[in-house]
Amino acid sequence: RLFFVYLVVLLIALLGQDLLLEPYAADVFGVAVDRTTEYTGIWGIALLVALLLASPITRRIGTGRATALGGAIAMAGLVLIALSGILQVKALLMVALVVFGFGSGLSTATNISLMLDMTLAGQVGAFIGAWGMADALARLFGTLLSGVVRDSIKALSGNLTASYVTVFLIEALALAVSLVLLRRISVASFRAGEQHSTLEVAGYAEL
Repeated sequence: RLFFVYLVVLLIALLGQDLLLEPYAADVFGVAVDRTTEYTGIWGIALLVALLLASPITRRIGTGRATALGGAIAMAGLVLIALSGILQVKALLMVALVVFGFGSGLSTATNISLMLDMTLAGQVGAFIGAWGMADALARLFGTLLSGVVRDSIKALSGNLTASYVTVFLIEALALAVSLVLLRRISVASFRAGEQHSTLEVAGYAEL
């Protein structure tokens, strides 16, 4: 249950920006619409590179640390995206997209690995379903967060840049919360608890 909550919070932060990156580049930096898709491409390439490097990174430092590293890098990327708008520095946005894309890719790959480490025989389908449910909920709440917060801040302050920056900082905060939750997740404790439950069931069966 804790891992499921952790996943939802994490994925809200990672997926909530999907609807905002291109409008952000257009509204805040005046990038033409036919160029904003390139910004998403930069993020996507960095994500793919992270997916390729996730395995050697995980082998070197372990799944738990690699997962935390991915979340921390993604959080730094979101902060940099917000900072680029505050400072009005387009070059910083490009760097931020690379950082965020790499962190998102590393976080995605390592969290799948973490989930598999906690998957027991006969429960693979349940865990895959939990991931799918977490992803669906995160997309729902992330989309609502992005749209509602941006439009609300814009209506209240009249400052379009501030509305985008607020959303990105909230998502960075969500990633910080997910990192706190991650520290409470232990594969060893999970397996020990499952083994204890199995022994109890076996004991009752003997009785």
